Amino acid sequence: MTLIKQYVQAMLNQDSVALSKLFSPTAIFVDYCPKDAGQPQLHAYGPEGIDMFFRNRFLFRRFEITDPLIVSDTQAYYYAVYNGYHIRAVATIQDFSEDGEIQRLVVRPA
Repeated sequence: MTLIKQYVQAMLNQDSVALSKLFSPTAIFVDYCPKDAGQPQLHAYGPEGIDMFFRNRFLFRRFEITDPLIVSDTQAYYYAVYNGYHIRAVATIQDFSEDGEIQRLVVRPA
């Protein structure tokens, strides 16, 4: 299973641990979509930061994705729901580590 498929599956399952294991120790996760929902942009660094952020969001039901569509080995579209505000988003793996983990993933409004 490709990393983008694993990423989408972890997001659908709201599994912050599985999500964080996809990222390298020096990974960068950037999400520009919250800005369109009146919230600050998200920047998380490394698996621990990514796990901590999404565990909080999933636990308090402040974030989910719906209707994913994987369009390539590095890109997927979905609706991101931030506190009830739906935004069409595209997640793109921009870089991989030498070990084949995600080094940089960026989410933007689609």
